Amino acid sequence: MRTMKKIKYIYIVLLVLLTGFAGYSQTIKEEIALATEKNMLPVWNENDPSFSSNQIPEKWKGFSGVIIAQKTKFVFDKASGTDKLNVYETGHRKIKLQDKGSVGSYSEFYFRKGHPNDGFSLRVIKADGTVDTVSLLTAVLVEDVSDVPSLFTPYFEKQNTIRDKTKSANIYFKLAVSNLEPGDIIDYCYTVYNDNDVSRMNSLEFDPVYYVCHREYPVINQQFEINTDEKSYVNSKSLNGAPEFRETKTNGYNVFLWEDKDREKIKDTRWVNEYMVLPMLKFQIIYSKNNDAEDLFISDRGELKKSITPEELARKVNRIYEKMDASGGRKVTQDNIIANYTTSLLSNTEYLLRKGEAYDLGDEEFIKRVYYISRHLYGLYGNRMGSQYFAYVMLQKLRKKNIPAELIVTTSNSVTEMKDVIFGTELEWLIKAKNKYVFCFSANSNPFDLKDDFLENDAYTITLGKSPAAVPIKLPGTMADENINTTTIDASMDEQYENMNVVSVNTYKGISKEDNDGPPLAYTNVYDNDYLSYYGDNELDALPEKKRDEIERLIRAKREEFKKRKPEYMKRQLQNDFTNVVRYDNFLLITDGRTFNKQELKYSETFILGDLTRKAGSNYLISIPALMGRQTQVKPEDRNRQYDINVRNARAYTWDISFAVPAGYSVKGLADLNINVENETGLFISKAFMKGNVLKLSIKKAYKQTQIKKENFGKMLEFIDAAYNFSQRRVLLKKG
Repeated sequence: MRTMKKIKYIYIVLLVLLTGFAGYSQTIKEEIALATEKNMLPVWNENDPSFSSNQIPEKWKGFSGVIIAQKTKFVFDKASGTDKLNVYETGHRKIKLQDKGSVGSYSEFYFRKGHPNDGFSLRVIKADGTVDTVSLLTAVLVEDVSDVPSLFTPYFEKQNTIRDKTKSANIYFKLAVSNLEPGDIIDYCYTVYNDNDVSRMNSLEFDPVYYVCHREYPVINQQFEINTDEKSYVNSKSLNGAPEFRETKTNGYNVFLWEDKDREKIKDTRWVNEYMVLPMLKFQIIYSKNNDAEDLFISDRGELKKSITPEELARKVNRIYEKMDASGGRKVTQDNIIANYTTSLLSNTEYLLRKGEAYDLGDEEFIKRVYYISRHLYGLYGNRMGSQYFAYVMLQKLRKKNIPAELIVTTSNSVTEMKDVIFGTELEWLIKAKNKYVFCFSANSNPFDLKDDFLENDAYTITLGKSPAAVPIKLPGTMADENINTTTIDASMDEQYENMNVVSVNTYKGISKEDNDGPPLAYTNVYDNDYLSYYGDNELDALPEKKRDEIERLIRAKREEFKKRKPEYMKRQLQNDFTNVVRYDNFLLITDGRTFNKQELKYSETFILGDLTRKAGSNYLISIPALMGRQTQVKPEDRNRQYDINVRNARAYTWDISFAVPAGYSVKGLADLNINVENETGLFISKAFMKGNVLKLSIKKAYKQTQIKKENFGKMLEFIDAAYNFSQRRVLLKKG
């Protein structure tokens, strides 16, 4: 049964890859446009003083735009006697556009009209005070909702529930605004309504909102207002100096108000771990029928939940584990769905373990087998598995083989620290076995891979059972040479001395592999034989001959399509590093890095570059160092550092460049290509020498530290600047 479902999914994926979608344009109907605007009259009639002024501070007149005011209001209402949790989200934004850049950013608007209660209205305030209400009659239907920019999507989409008898839908329209010019003010508001079916739900956790106070423009005033009934909870935490929510009660609702004023736009956003250092608000709304929902990260009814103790954490993790470990029944409930799902995970994994005689393997080989089976079943073709489910399956199977293992929880260090956890979704579950850490897989990861989101993180080892406990630990880090990108280049000038012929071999190891495996593996066939990673059988062999032939025909067609798309795709990737990619000739994947015995990602490319040669009389200036690719340039205005630096992980890059010097020419200026800059933050070292008629460059650049204090930014700039300046140098080829 599992195999047939897998084959059906692959079949659908292949059809999607090979099928085009017919485009069309459908203009909004007049009655819908008028109703959409009418729904926003209550917002226009509010007379909120934050939106009354059109003036901006003198200090911000040099910015591309200024947010005069923005407010988002949520109402969570479990209407009495109904099975629906009604959620209204109403937003209001007023922005001064001060140059062509901001005008271009707001020349198109998107709004949802998936329910009669949805609304949208837009006004343009001209420099002379004239107010134009933009007609919605030219709005056109958006064919693919994924094309809607996040700026115009609600914080809370309609939730997935056991039963769905709601009437709201994600239907969007796009509106072009043609008469905008610098100096205009746009003033717009929207309402999105979702009637979530909670008839069979004990609880419903909405996605957390992470809101950085600094926005794309300076902000005069920004607000959130959350209105909840007696069955909804709010978890909230303000970090790094952000304002706190204020609590009140109005008309039977618990009301939580948040306001932030006079917020500057930050300049040094490069190497900033925003959620860790910038003023930020995070909050989550949880609906629950019961007061004693032990697995939910909630507090007493109506109170803001702002922290969780290690003891609470252990109890809640244990309760979540118990739900996964329970026996599910036929009755459709949340708990039974979870239990039946984990039962199927265990059953599918066990089937393949038994089939491959995995229980006869040594302990470490068994861990690898469980890992690769899970990755194969639940990590390909866009599939995902929550880390708690992965950890549960891994722990159950290791226990069955009597392999000691520990359950550990941590967080992603790009989202929050362990001490600031207040949402269950912030937890990442992993396993420690044989003194190694096993994180949840990605489509291309291997067992025991470390991930930069978890390096040197605070974490807890969770003891499960009647008396759950949480013991603090520290996760490991890595060194620069463990995460390395090695590039070997053979280059030569063409016969006209105009372009550069390049053969490049790239190798990635460690975290550098995971950070860079997307483009090389795109439009390849690495997943077709993924079953070999756990020594399994080809699922196609279990199909009837007619169905197998049909799918194999689709696979062949997919491979031919990939052959066409791959060169153009890789050429676009090269354009991130080089200004003139004349031609891309060949890509060869040597090892995909997806198996434990061959963990390196390695591939070769053949291409031609322009703009690297310049004639100087009878001589030539050649940009050999530019073959490194684009290097980071830090401009003068970005050299005063406000925040500490985070480069995500220590890592190294090496380039071994060989340039064939044309006959009749010699190389001048080799001494300028020998550089050695090194300190505790990083290094840049280059060595240049001749070997016969070949110019050799041996180059290394390394970030030694993940976290660098802002006081040491100057030291970091030493090797960053050295690499950039080196990449701009040219070699003189002298005739004779």
